[in-house]
Amino acid sequence: MSESEKPLVRQESWLIKVARTGLVAALYVVLTYLSSVFNLAFGPLQFRVSESLTLLPLIWGETVFGLTVGTLLSNLGSPYGIIDWVFGTLASFVALSAVRWIGKKGYSEWIAALAVSVVNALAVPFIILIGAMGLSSSSIGGVFVSSIYWSYAATIFIEEFCVVAFLGIPLIRTIKGRVLK
Repeated sequence: MSESEKPLVRQESWLIKVARTGLVAALYVVLTYLSSVFNLAFGPLQFRVSESLTLLPLIWGETVFGLTVGTLLSNLGSPYGIIDWVFGTLASFVALSAVRWIGKKGYSEWIAALAVSVVNALAVPFIILIGAMGLSSSSIGGVFVSSIYWSYAATIFIEEFCVVAFLGIPLIRTIKGRVLK
């Protein structure tokens, strides 16, 4: 390979990552929208098919950014408003970063699915309850001792784990087996 060809190869790799990031963000938004058609994207009952994409950082680090942007864009339609825009997006970034770290350490997809589920189980009930009660120091303190919070947390954990484990893990294994060969 001549010297003049090397920058082209680097640029192509960069372009592929940018394209993948944008595609993943758009796919997350579309899949979340489809879940919202069935009233399953926001609230204590959530089966966001888009969450199956949250294991992509196990193989492609740039998807942390794409999925975070996709989450923000999806949450613009949330009934919880700015609380969900900020804290929902932040929770996704934390979960996705954990997935990336888990992937770098070589841990299994099941550990990554648990990480995503735990982060969402802790964050989503907070967003729902603060969105419903309003943001004040007394409401924030009361959320975590509320039995409603913990019942929502358990429900969200189960729902999230089902989507991520039973849709996300087969997706990742398919990509590893067919696309990355």
